[in-house]
Amino acid sequence: MEKSKLDFTISIETLMSLNSIGEKREEKEEPKEGEEKKELTEEEKKEQAQKQQLALSKLKEIGGVEKLAEKLHSNLEVGLPQWEIKEGFIDRQAKYGCNRFAEPPHSTFFGLFFGTFKDTTLIILMVSAVLSLVLGLTLGDRSSDWIDGTAILIAVLIVSNVTAINDFQKEKQFRKLNKVKEDIQVKVIREDPEHSGAGAEQTISFFDINVGDIIVLSVGDKVPADGILFSANELVVNESEMTGEADDVHKSVNLKPQMLCGTQVVEGEGKMVVTGIGIHSQWGDAKKNFEKPPDPTPLQNKLDKMAVFIGKVGLYSAILTFVALFIGWIVWAIQHKSSFSRDRWELLVEYFIIGVTIVVVAVPEGLPLAVTISLAYSMKKMMKDMNLVRHLSSCETMGNATNICSDKTGTLTQNLMIASEVYLLNHHYKDEFPKLDDLNPEFIKESKETGSRTEIALMKFVREYDCDYQAIRKRYENKRPKIYTFSSDKKRSGVVIETNNGYRLYLSGAGEIVLGLCSSTLDENGKVVEIDDAERKNLNDILDAMASNGLRAITLAYRDFDEPQGDWSNEHDVQSNLTCYCIIGIKDPVRPEVPYAVDECQKAGIFVRMVTGDNILTAKHIAKECGILKDDGVAIEGYQWRDMSEEEQIALLPKLQVLARSSPKDKLTLVSLLRQKGEIVGVTGDGTNDAPALKEADVGLAMGITGTDVAKEASDIIILDDNFKSIVNSVMWGRSVYDNIRKFLQFQLTVNVAALVVAFIGALSQKGTPLKAIQLLWVNLIMDTMAALALGTEPPTRELLKRRPYSRYESLLSNIMKRNILGQSLYQLTVLFVILYAGGKIFGYNTKNEDEQTHLYTILFNAFVWCQVFNEINCRKIADENNVFKRMFKNPMFIFIVSITIVLQTLIVEFGGAFFSTKKLTWAEWLVCIIIGSLSIPVGFLIRLIHVPPDKVKIPAKKGKEKDTDKEKLLDSKNEIDINKDDDKDIELNDLKKEKDKTSDSQQFVTEPSDTANTDDFVTENTDTENKKTN
Repeated sequence: MEKSKLDFTISIETLMSLNSIGEKREEKEEPKEGEEKKELTEEEKKEQAQKQQLALSKLKEIGGVEKLAEKLHSNLEVGLPQWEIKEGFIDRQAKYGCNRFAEPPHSTFFGLFFGTFKDTTLIILMVSAVLSLVLGLTLGDRSSDWIDGTAILIAVLIVSNVTAINDFQKEKQFRKLNKVKEDIQVKVIREDPEHSGAGAEQTISFFDINVGDIIVLSVGDKVPADGILFSANELVVNESEMTGEADDVHKSVNLKPQMLCGTQVVEGEGKMVVTGIGIHSQWGDAKKNFEKPPDPTPLQNKLDKMAVFIGKVGLYSAILTFVALFIGWIVWAIQHKSSFSRDRWELLVEYFIIGVTIVVVAVPEGLPLAVTISLAYSMKKMMKDMNLVRHLSSCETMGNATNICSDKTGTLTQNLMIASEVYLLNHHYKDEFPKLDDLNPEFIKESKETGSRTEIALMKFVREYDCDYQAIRKRYENKRPKIYTFSSDKKRSGVVIETNNGYRLYLSGAGEIVLGLCSSTLDENGKVVEIDDAERKNLNDILDAMASNGLRAITLAYRDFDEPQGDWSNEHDVQSNLTCYCIIGIKDPVRPEVPYAVDECQKAGIFVRMVTGDNILTAKHIAKECGILKDDGVAIEGYQWRDMSEEEQIALLPKLQVLARSSPKDKLTLVSLLRQKGEIVGVTGDGTNDAPALKEADVGLAMGITGTDVAKEASDIIILDDNFKSIVNSVMWGRSVYDNIRKFLQFQLTVNVAALVVAFIGALSQKGTPLKAIQLLWVNLIMDTMAALALGTEPPTRELLKRRPYSRYESLLSNIMKRNILGQSLYQLTVLFVILYAGGKIFGYNTKNEDEQTHLYTILFNAFVWCQVFNEINCRKIADENNVFKRMFKNPMFIFIVSITIVLQTLIVEFGGAFFSTKKLTWAEWLVCIIIGSLSIPVGFLIRLIHVPPDKVKIPAKKGKEKDTDKEKLLDSKNEIDINKDDDKDIELNDLKKEKDKTSDSQQFVTEPSDTANTDDFVTENTDTENKKTN
């Protein structure tokens, strides 16, 4: 077609009607978490069938899918033209729009700012401040009495501004994250820029799809737009998200060609022409009704409960403080027989403001803010470490993971597969092939093939021998009556082609599985011979030899047919009595960084297991190379795992390190049992069938390169480079988040205790509190927002991987933290009370003089703030680490916040005057205040010398009770079992049954080694379970 303005005759409404087969989602209630979506009623199914027929009728009116593509100025073979691609689809997008969904309205800064005033405590404080301001302006000395009320109002505005800014930045960060999450890669056919008039498969962004595009779909893909199917091979789609249909739907070109955006390809492959994108797709129309904010994370829930408790303590303290001041106010009036003058009422309002301010200070609104800041900071940094966090909670949960169940291919290995051994015509070729290290790097990079890495390795192999794969494929393009797609359950794939003499089935797949379907082979002359016992042993030995060298063995087989076998759907009959003609060993080297990363995990108290679909010998070889399988570890196959009872499986868990030839269901069972035993489990997955295990795990880790859209959708974190090292990085960042929150908590609680006690005791003994409302609000700003920024952005170190994970039942406040909080609080209260009660004599001030008393209170206020500045440095460490300055200058945010605090405190004291109820201090008084604050560092060192007992972990028992367990005892508990090690035998299940009784009384299954222990302590190996019978 020549370049010209395109005239599209089909309307958006017509295109949408072709796919209007789903239910009205807005009329349906979404299932609650944990509930399954209800199945459709017969009436609803009948209604959908009618819609299906109506849509088919409209497609027929248009003239079918070929005519539809023509009217959309597209071509089913070539796709969209190259000239239109270069122009950016101007006419097409003007008519049908872009593949963008309507975003929910963003919160504006002013909306967030005014939203902060919904807080009841702030409202009361502002009303009190206004009352103070009115009294000061109408009844008092207008030159000064207005200051207190104005100062409080300004302080409230500052706090609200800071809160709004943080919330605004948080939402901005999450919007960026959502865009990254939605930008999936899609395979399309468009005109080849190098060969005009020919179509070529390309990969484009989800957002670049246009109406008329030809989409190529395969297992695990998420359908990126509405469309009409024109090619399908055993295509099965899960449409429950859109239609409510619980059962998977078998798609066909003639009966059910409608494809809906947002649905998932479960089996098979197909091609479709796009008819609806963005807001004009069925999913886009429904999506706007289901936008919801992210759920709070488990850590946020924990902190919310703690915040409620601390808030109650603050409220009671405020009430007691006000009551004490009020009683003093009444007693003074009675003693002096004073009338209730303006001054007395102003004083009472001031007392009330102090009470409300104490509540403001006590309520730790900084706790959720600290979580948000730490998570947002960590998520941004994790992207650089190849971790895309999809769900906030997974970031913190991954830090406390006790088990990681990892795939092998691409995660532990490089996924750079090359054929390195071949058994063909009774000859085993080994040394004739180049090693991966000897290959020209350009050879590896130049390949443009996409798809299964195993198939790509085979294609490269045949290409080396001048075999044109594309030419062969094209020759049989229309002579393939049946394609058997690969599935992780069957572990094989195949194709039936039409030959001159009939039909031939070609089958390839897992070595011993395909060999088990063979009854004959080819001798050195290419003649078909029957496989007798000796030959079967020979072939099995070849498979074992390849697997023992870490190779993935692929068996190739064929079978000839004189007549078509119906629709070829009877796989059991068709895929039997095959002729084995070749066995290929494919090498996939271990990533060089993986052994160290696995070792880091094990030292961090994380039990690493390999769960793979590969042969047991291959899996064991790679697992040993990675450091996963130890000398006393267990490696078994999926069929053995499935044959065990649940009790036997649980008894095996402490030693199970490799699960080979496993199905997705085996992985799901393993994850479920581990979680049932209180473990925090991270699971990797890349296939569609991995989705249940990814959802079941505490943290699902999908592969970003090899992972299907379905797997990514079910995951919590996407590993962008498919590298196990990146998983270790996610653990490190997760631990950093958890530790940063604990650091902030330790700091805030120390401030809370000191401020509340000083305010309350001062109110009882001084007829007023030494810390004024405006000063307390400044302290609140220091310990909430500024501390959250300083401590919540502490970068992680590899040292975090040298300690065990925290238990899911462990308290946020450890005994060490409680000791630190109590010790620092006692020190601060001691020096503050010395200043309060003896400061007059020490500094030479007459406390009965109001002006000199204000001067003394300024010293107290200044010393209190300096204590917080230096204690913030102490709080960077929550364990018994003596060097609190270590890496402090590598955190620019911490240095900036501390510097700002010091500068602002200096300005408040020196120039705050009546506004902050302060007086200028002499250099000697400044020096005393700084020394008092700096002594927090050596005091902290002395506090860390005090031994505290190990933490108690409350573990819920089965009957709902809780039991206390010393953490040290918890770490030492191991469920040891004896495995009969025999090179020629499988695991003796009877031994497991005997040992099962020894462990059945245990309420908690623990695989947490001590800080210095390695997981080697509790793993054993079973050898040679590989002799699974394949006859």
